[in-house]
Amino acid sequence: MKKFILLSITFLIPQLTFSQIGNSPYPVIFVHGLNSDDMTWNTTVNQLSASWIISAEHNLSAVLNARGGDTTEYTQDVVIPLLNTSGAEVNKITNSNIYTVNFGNFWNRDGNDPRIILYNNSLPGSNQNPSNQSAIFKQGFALKIFIDSVLRITGADKVILAGHSMGGLAIREYLQRRENGIHKWWIDPNDTLNGHKVVKVITIGTPHLGTNVSIPIGGIDFNSEAIRDMKNSFTGSNSAGYLFGNPESLVPSNYYNKDFNCNGIQTDTATGLNSGTADNPAMPLPQNILYTWIMSNYLGLGTDLAAPYSSQEIYNGSVFAPAGAADTIRTNKNHIQETSDSRSLIRALDEPDNQNTAYDISFSKLYSGFITLQSRSVTSDTDYYKVNSVTGGKITVTLNSLNAGVNGISILSGDGASIISKTITSSPDSVSFYSSPGNYFIRMTGNSNQNPNLNSYKFTAVIIPSPALNLTLGIEGFRNETFQTEDTVKVYLMENTSPYDIIDSAVVFLNDSGKASVYFLSAETGNYYIKIIHRNALETWSFQPVTFTGNEITDFDFTSEQEKAYGNNQILKSGKWCIYSGDTDRDGIIDVSDQSQIENDVFNVTTGYVITDLTGDLIVDLTDASIADNNGLNFIYAVIP
Repeated sequence: MKKFILLSITFLIPQLTFSQIGNSPYPVIFVHGLNSDDMTWNTTVNQLSASWIISAEHNLSAVLNARGGDTTEYTQDVVIPLLNTSGAEVNKITNSNIYTVNFGNFWNRDGNDPRIILYNNSLPGSNQNPSNQSAIFKQGFALKIFIDSVLRITGADKVILAGHSMGGLAIREYLQRRENGIHKWWIDPNDTLNGHKVVKVITIGTPHLGTNVSIPIGGIDFNSEAIRDMKNSFTGSNSAGYLFGNPESLVPSNYYNKDFNCNGIQTDTATGLNSGTADNPAMPLPQNILYTWIMSNYLGLGTDLAAPYSSQEIYNGSVFAPAGAADTIRTNKNHIQETSDSRSLIRALDEPDNQNTAYDISFSKLYSGFITLQSRSVTSDTDYYKVNSVTGGKITVTLNSLNAGVNGISILSGDGASIISKTITSSPDSVSFYSSPGNYFIRMTGNSNQNPNLNSYKFTAVIIPSPALNLTLGIEGFRNETFQTEDTVKVYLMENTSPYDIIDSAVVFLNDSGKASVYFLSAETGNYYIKIIHRNALETWSFQPVTFTGNEITDFDFTSEQEKAYGNNQILKSGKWCIYSGDTDRDGIIDVSDQSQIENDVFNVTTGYVITDLTGDLIVDLTDASIADNNGLNFIYAVIP
């Protein structure tokens, strides 16, 4: 029989919107638990849809028990059809911030024309488990396909994963499973750092360390693959194999099969997700993901009625695992109520509280975030975002924080230094500054006591790009046959009419080709003269005003023609037109005062980075004096508007 791993994607260009519904920096995928489906998340999804954009086509559905007793091999059992039995398209997701997964389905069992039967727990044969009670290994495989689909439709770099109960183990299966040392499910297994494409993981009521509780919920098949995989231990054997690693032969015969790794063979030795109470170091959880384990102790019973309280996290001694990347939130809901515990889930979705894990955002896009209660009942909350200024320019962050608990906004440099901060007393409010190219952090601070209704704040970061210049400049004394000695110059933008005021300036380093990229942080689009000042060359202006626009880089090459300088005030040197060297006293003329200064340093054999070194070879000698003498003899002086 053919294998079917199919998904239809409709591409949409996201439309910018400045309504009250914003965006999450990363799309969130909700994964349900045992004997459930996507609708278990309705309460939480409805709550989040008041803040984040959700499309009508946000659900991804799969069948995990397609072949049933024919085989246990995962590529045979996982089917993701394009159509339902009525011919309507399914799995046709569109751009959204929120996605849900549904494993509670069956299909028409037609290999030539596969059709999904949504929300149907039919069986492929007698003594077989329903799709949403199939092996966690299969769920990890299906989740890989779904994550890849969401990334492609949204254009996002990463996703946030939230799982309830068994759904949390499906997420761990996706992240941890390796085969021959290679990540089996990662979107890009060759990228050993970020190939998982996940920025945050949240689990609620997940039996990370297994459960032997007889879950008091109707429809549970206690002989299913999923129950087998979630077991803490089997009667008469050591720890259960899926979570803790053991030979498949130790699986009791009451389960439909023993094939943990769903490869069609039931005599392997499983590699478990755990080692003791922590993740297995042989296939660990990635350290560059934030993890929140939401734990429920319903009525103080030490359980949520399905998973023991102590099993709902992983830890190493007194430290949550993975160390330094994980935290916990405590709640008191029973297992069925947990997916509707939107307060705990939104707390877990809280944005990073330090710049090392800051969420990447884009300019000119409306985002929504939350000020929430932190672990150990800390009421102050800090959220970090990161934005990249490619061209430099005026960055403005506008915040709408009405009844959302925000009390401060700051912009920080790439190394974390504060650039501008503002106390928020009214809404909307904004901060602005002129940036050079590079990364910047936006920091929101707030008090969760001022946000009892979990309102979201909205913000946009907008940049007006700075005028930029690709400059090519020759300096007479520094130029030789093959290259130019590297040095700094100061570049000014000048008004194009008298009195030719300075608009902006920048100090740049010319490379050995005489090239530099110049960003003018405070200038706006317009026509400006370019003025060049070098430590021992003659002040030189562009031949006419040059047009600068904020969204384009202007090219200007003084070396290509003599006429590129105002008054043709350049000299040909080694095939390049260069500004004149020798004005060491910066008075706009090369004369005896410059010559005298240079000759004095020649006599004293002066060395180093000094103004009288016209050739840039770090020694003042007759070569430098000769350049100044020749230009003085020719009465060379600055020609400016």
